[in-house]
Amino acid sequence: MIQKISLRVYRSFFISMMGALAVSNAEAQLVDKTPAAVPSAPAIYQTEPYEDPLVSGINRDLSRATAYSFSSVADAIKGDREKSGRYISLNGDWYFSFALKPGDEPKDFYKQKVSGWKQIPVPSSWEMQGYDKPIYKSAVYPFRPVNPPLVPKDYNGVGCYQRSFTVPANWKDKNITLHFGGVSSAYKVWVNGKFLGYAEDSFLPSEFNITPYLKDGENIVSVWVIRWSDGSFLEDQDQWRLSGIHREVYLMAEPKLRIADFFYQTKLDKEYKDAILSIRPRLENLTGKEVPGYKVKAQLYDAAHKAVLTEELSISADAIINEIHPRLDRVKFGLLETKVTDPLKWSTEAPHLYTLVLSLEDSTGKYGKPRAASWAFAVLSSGNLTASC
Repeated sequence: MIQKISLRVYRSFFISMMGALAVSNAEAQLVDKTPAAVPSAPAIYQTEPYEDPLVSGINRDLSRATAYSFSSVADAIKGDREKSGRYISLNGDWYFSFALKPGDEPKDFYKQKVSGWKQIPVPSSWEMQGYDKPIYKSAVYPFRPVNPPLVPKDYNGVGCYQRSFTVPANWKDKNITLHFGGVSSAYKVWVNGKFLGYAEDSFLPSEFNITPYLKDGENIVSVWVIRWSDGSFLEDQDQWRLSGIHREVYLMAEPKLRIADFFYQTKLDKEYKDAILSIRPRLENLTGKEVPGYKVKAQLYDAAHKAVLTEELSISADAIINEIHPRLDRVKFGLLETKVTDPLKWSTEAPHLYTLVLSLEDSTGKYGKPRAASWAFAVLSSGNLTASC
């Protein structure tokens, strides 16, 4: 028995070695028989973020739920961000310069206000505006060589964008965020000639805090976008390959003590009748000092904008900021929690929505930053329960 086992081990080892030799002598590394990329010669280390798999963003804010800042609960219930006084759209025509490969784009264009450039609408994909060409692939990468995480150098479009904006005077003491809804595939951002950050999640929003970069009067935002990055090696699927700032761009002002994010659950009982509403706000204090006396309140409104909860839920800002995490991190989810009796359930036939408004108040009851989001009590076909924005 021992000898037989040993022979099997040696035989398995022999077969594995033969397989490894066969792979190492193969003429191609891809399913379409494309030859393997020629390795780059060693060089002084100077890796760009779009060729570093460990970097998906630089100086980005944490991702958060979609919601907008308002100065009053009444405005938050209406939910019109463009009338909030805390929102400025940067959509529209941006100055634009295009190059077919990195290195051919205007050098240091972000250091000054450009002139003589053409314009391109934002949001859009530059291939649909006459620059380069759209590529459709159901499989196989649209570029060569395929040498992850390195990107092509001889054909890899680069778009340079720039526009100016002015910050309202009443935003002076606010925290100001620059929001990109989606940019494909990787991009760097500068404000007033200073590097702001980098991101490459091409179909996710990215936000940057631009407060310390701003000045009175005209401000200039510059964006450098590359078509294919190391993230492109994760996108070998059935789709059109397009590039550029393809989703909205906007500025949003918030108080320096802000409801930075929130999470909620709506767990229905076994009869799918009543529900427990659980809310976990995340505060961010950028005031540079302690903030006693502040409270976070929550109220639920129906489609007619009528309050659902008999009393607002309330918790002190201090209890959120200085939350104590027990041993083994067994933290209760709901910092704010209540029972909702027989809420209208969401379904495809009757998509009932509620509006959840979170407000931050100081000790006098003055609103700091209400945030609002539409959501629903829903039951998935699997039996799991969720809250849908």
